[in-house]
Amino acid sequence: MTTSIVNKKIIDFLKNNPRYSYNAPTLYKMFNGKININTIRCELRRLHEQKKVVRETHGFYRIRIDAEALYYLEHPPTLLHGIMVSMKWNRKLQKSIHGITFDNLETDIKERLLDFGFKQTEGPNKKRLVYCFYFENDRDRLVTVTVHFNGRLDIYLNCSNHPVNFFEFRDILSYTRGMVGFLGPFVDARVVEFGEAKDFRCVRMSGCNEVSLRVFLNHWFRIYNKESLGVTRVEQHVRCDVPVSELLSLFENVFFPVGNGFVGVDTKEDVV
Repeated sequence: MTTSIVNKKIIDFLKNNPRYSYNAPTLYKMFNGKININTIRCELRRLHEQKKVVRETHGFYRIRIDAEALYYLEHPPTLLHGIMVSMKWNRKLQKSIHGITFDNLETDIKERLLDFGFKQTEGPNKKRLVYCFYFENDRDRLVTVTVHFNGRLDIYLNCSNHPVNFFEFRDILSYTRGMVGFLGPFVDARVVEFGEAKDFRCVRMSGCNEVSLRVFLNHWFRIYNKESLGVTRVEQHVRCDVPVSELLSLFENVFFPVGNGFVGVDTKEDVV
């Protein structure tokens, strides 16, 4: 087994267990003896020199806490799915600028979207175009982009079988907006619907298949066995109307606890 593979296995294991320290004999057992214990010792020392792990007494090491490792501190983590984001796009024009009218502009935009792969909706309302794709070819993360010619853009992320964390949601939103950036600028981006979930592994409900509670018409809560993932899921769905920035800020705070000396994503500072 190459050094880089051993290095990655150790890092991945420590990141998934950030609360605890491990020495070489313990990791040797965790890897079922498939990695030589002396190789593990050498890699731990190398990772410590690279400041990727923290060395404690008696040869115990633990992961150095960074943005990614903080994600694993909440067990199980809070994830999002079924997210609908709505925003406005608008190109302000005078009634006519050198012969260009909004009708001309609409035709140009429509042609560009059709070339990109958007499809015009059937039925009486043909003033919108729809495009669906799997983010990074993940068939459990379907993104639907709807362009309305009344000046609205809707982005819906359907990912119940593979919910997103803060980093992933932010990246998917940024990527999708960039796809249709020529429509911009986008303003008043708002979240109008989302689902929040915690997946408990090695836990299974018995005696009933589901517990549901509808608090309001647009807010409901469920606990059920999600057979496709083999987990017990606790989730709530909320229909709302809040700025995307507020949801991102709230969601970010779930991953970056206050008081740990860690401020935001971009500080690049380690917390020991």
